[in-house]
Amino acid sequence: MGGNEKVNWGRVLILAGAVIAFTIGSGFATGQEIIQYFTAYGVEGVLAVLLFLVIFLYYNFNFAKAGAEERFEKGNDVYKYFCGKYIGTFFDYYSTVFCYMSFFVMVGGAASTLNQQYGLHPYIGGTILAVVTILTVVGGLNSLVDKIGAVGPAIVVLCIAIGLITVIRDAANIPAGLEIIKTGAFTGATETNTIKNAGANWLMSGISYAGFVLLWFASFTAALGAQNKKKDLYHGILWGAVAVCVAIVLVSFAQIANINTPDSTGTMYVWNADIPNLILAERIWKPFSAIFAIVVFGGIYTTAVPLLYNPAARFAKEGTSQFKILTIVLGLVGLFVGLFLPFRVLVNIIYVLNGYLGAVLIIFMVWKNIKDLMAKKKA
Repeated sequence: MGGNEKVNWGRVLILAGAVIAFTIGSGFATGQEIIQYFTAYGVEGVLAVLLFLVIFLYYNFNFAKAGAEERFEKGNDVYKYFCGKYIGTFFDYYSTVFCYMSFFVMVGGAASTLNQQYGLHPYIGGTILAVVTILTVVGGLNSLVDKIGAVGPAIVVLCIAIGLITVIRDAANIPAGLEIIKTGAFTGATETNTIKNAGANWLMSGISYAGFVLLWFASFTAALGAQNKKKDLYHGILWGAVAVCVAIVLVSFAQIANINTPDSTGTMYVWNADIPNLILAERIWKPFSAIFAIVVFGGIYTTAVPLLYNPAARFAKEGTSQFKILTIVLGLVGLFVGLFLPFRVLVNIIYVLNGYLGAVLIIFMVWKNIKDLMAKKKA
């Protein structure tokens, strides 16, 4: 992974934690993302995970290398580096808009988590998240987010634990679950209401997943590239990505084994619940799901803060009254949209469509790599 410098494994652990924390938002922690992008394709979901892993490592190594070599003034300049001035400027602004749209998903995830676990009205969970996120961004309390940045790795550990325990216990149910997915025999499903998926097949799903995650990571990884040793960052990206993918595969098979398992009220099933992971956690031990719901909420909050901060900081200087007003306005609009659209629909529309646009950027990246390689050969 470049050079003869020694790897600082302590730093690698921190960087891997940052990669994990940034990858995990409400969609991942709740299990909704995993249902739509992987579980819905049965055993082929594993192929989607492997495709995501390869593409994720490719573009993040590219972003890290560009950040280390170019030392961009702003992380978002990485778009112009790969796509040129005009298309790069479009992606710069578009990624800001996408970050803001992702904030809607966080509001929906928070609302659904507290509603499904504690029976609280969705307005309560969504409002709590929006208010604490607005206060954090307005107050510039970034140190608070840094302190609870451990929530990301904690969720991966809990997701791996839920997946592992469930798969070991329910392994015999996996073939039946795969057959249900193949035939579409979901309990309570209708022609118009069945399992949601991210694309026509596993290939499109893997590309879309890699694409929407790319829009979160471009400026983030480029900035890390400028601040860290290349070897440490490459290892951090690799092991962070592997941890996330292991969690996805385990949780996906746990969901497959319980695809028609109902929640405690018997009104929702793993295939159509907003928060399928809570049903899995509840089956392990009822009090565990109550603890898991709080951790999920914390994970949503740590992701929501940068997603609201990015658009506000893009158009106003941090700390100014304009920045504070813009944050409040964006936060309240995000609250309204996040509560108005169902969480499953938010994930399906916002992440999937933006995923295909993110995938377009990968084409520009491949083209730039080819051009650079040809220029090197000529030289």
